[in-house]
Amino acid sequence: MSDPYPYNGRLSRWEEVAPGLAIVGVESLDPPFAFEPGQYATLGLVGSEGKLVQRPMSISSSADDLTEYEFFIRLVEGGAFTNLLWELRVGDPINIKGPKGRFLLQDDDHTALFVASGTGLAPFMSMLDTLRDRGQEREIVLLHGVSHEHDLAWRGELEGLERDGFPLHYVSTISRPQLNPGWRGPTGRVETIVPGQLDGHGLTPDSTTLYLCGNPEMIVAVDECAQARGFAPEQVRKELYWPKGRAHGVAVGAGAEVVDDAEGEDEAADREPEP
Repeated sequence: MSDPYPYNGRLSRWEEVAPGLAIVGVESLDPPFAFEPGQYATLGLVGSEGKLVQRPMSISSSADDLTEYEFFIRLVEGGAFTNLLWELRVGDPINIKGPKGRFLLQDDDHTALFVASGTGLAPFMSMLDTLRDRGQEREIVLLHGVSHEHDLAWRGELEGLERDGFPLHYVSTISRPQLNPGWRGPTGRVETIVPGQLDGHGLTPDSTTLYLCGNPEMIVAVDECAQARGFAPEQVRKELYWPKGRAHGVAVGAGAEVVDDAEGEDEAADREPEP
């Protein structure tokens, strides 16, 4: 390890998607840890008070490539961690540990409906890239909702994957069409298009497992929609992050991951303010 404690990694890549939105690579200087697609790692930087500020972040890269760990991160005004992260340059030290999480692609024959808002796309990219690396296929419908068209990370890659014959149906929607006059796709928050996509693709409880990652309001809305259509709790898998002390009104289904401890405290404040 070339950097002093607490750092055991370095920033290896920085790709700006839009102002305040980046795809970030982190290389471990310790022996790399294996992970399952859908899990998260914890990143850490020392703040102004000399304390290590840590945040769990979903890994977006393939589980079969451990040369670096990739993350999709939004800069949040006042966010304790992301403001430190945005001061870094490629090559600077950072702490990384992991993995954790049970938000995993299930070994079933169901179509997977991925619903992501904002940076919640990250674990789904890991699942897709891992499937491709392993020469595997799954029927997948991926819905991604953002505020602006320029926030649609990996859009070209996902559209290309669908064109090339991978059994993926990719649909993106923006919630602020008045600020995106050239946009010709669906509009509205991603949860508002879920019922139509369920109907359009014939997705029923007999054939489908839902995977939800993003802001809590989206997860509540889609979970309620799924329950009304007869989906069992174990068929609606969720990745949830809640700051300490915040009450929530959605039952945590099988596979959900609730961060509500010292490590995850105020994590919601350092995630993207969703569309």
